[in-house]
Amino acid sequence: MKKFKNKKAIIIGFGGMGKRYYKALKSLGFKISHICDKNENNNKVIHKLNFVKNYKKLLNVNADLLCIVTNTTDRFTILADFLKFSPIKRIITEKPLSCSLIEAFTLEKLIKKNKKKIIINSYRNLLRNYKQIIDILKKKNEDLKSINIISPSAGLGNMGSVFFDLSLYLFKEKPVSVYCKIDKNNTINPRGKKFKDPGGYGLVNFKNNKRLFFDLSEDTGLPYTMILKSKNYEFIIDEINNNFFYKKKPSKFNSKPLFYYLFNPEYKKLRVFERYNPVNFTKKSIEEIFKQSFKSNINTSIETMKIIIGCHFSSKQNKEIKIIDKRMSNIRVPFA
Repeated sequence: MKKFKNKKAIIIGFGGMGKRYYKALKSLGFKISHICDKNENNNKVIHKLNFVKNYKKLLNVNADLLCIVTNTTDRFTILADFLKFSPIKRIITEKPLSCSLIEAFTLEKLIKKNKKKIIINSYRNLLRNYKQIIDILKKKNEDLKSINIISPSAGLGNMGSVFFDLSLYLFKEKPVSVYCKIDKNNTINPRGKKFKDPGGYGLVNFKNNKRLFFDLSEDTGLPYTMILKSKNYEFIIDEINNNFFYKKKPSKFNSKPLFYYLFNPEYKKLRVFERYNPVNFTKKSIEEIFKQSFKSNINTSIETMKIIIGCHFSSKQNKEIKIIDKRMSNIRVPFA
């Protein structure tokens, strides 16, 4: 039995991401009462449903869940209007949260003022694939110190937000500073020329000497890999191909100094609890917002935005910058 069969949902934005939400909602049993998209051609896909082009026509319509899945450049205005004027209490939206920190802080205030529940669909903190890594580190009394991200050209806003959000979850610390070099290849965004979301490489320093090294440059093209390192463990993650494993220092070498590395590490393949499937991952976020224990991830999303905007500001200044630098608030990037 589908546990959400008596629930109604509305989808704003019906491109590739919106269709993913449609599949996730239908799989959970939701009734899709309305879909809104500027492109009338999408009506051919959903001709049996209520289809509108202007989201403002839905501001007075009630539902159990609102899914705002538009481009980031349009998302702020739409989300702000629904926070202020809609009776809907639960909202799920995409990452990055907005195009600027000013927009992000405004949304945070509106959420609190209007007592809305909101979740940004970053979902990896809800997956057992990553919880097991935290459990292993805790059990072995290991402290995660370093994360390395090697990714193809995917945009600091698009996939960068995924990696920055995951680092915040794994480190359990706030970012302190960032140094970044924005890629200058000027690769045309696949979603259109008006969107600007370049790649880049750099370093994010977190509290307690934790650091994230990332390379999302536009001159590589293999699936992304994540490497998580503590004193005696190294986790290697090829998420898209469902390959999670770790290597560790054999216990008999634990007394050796850290600069001693002439040994064969022990390898172990980790169980994959959730195979890579963005539709199923999105279902996790939808289920989460209906739990009694639900806590919004808006604060984490804002910290993620600080890192993304910090990357652009650092590259412009050509130096390491503090995350709290107030001048970052004036930067706006038209993410896709």
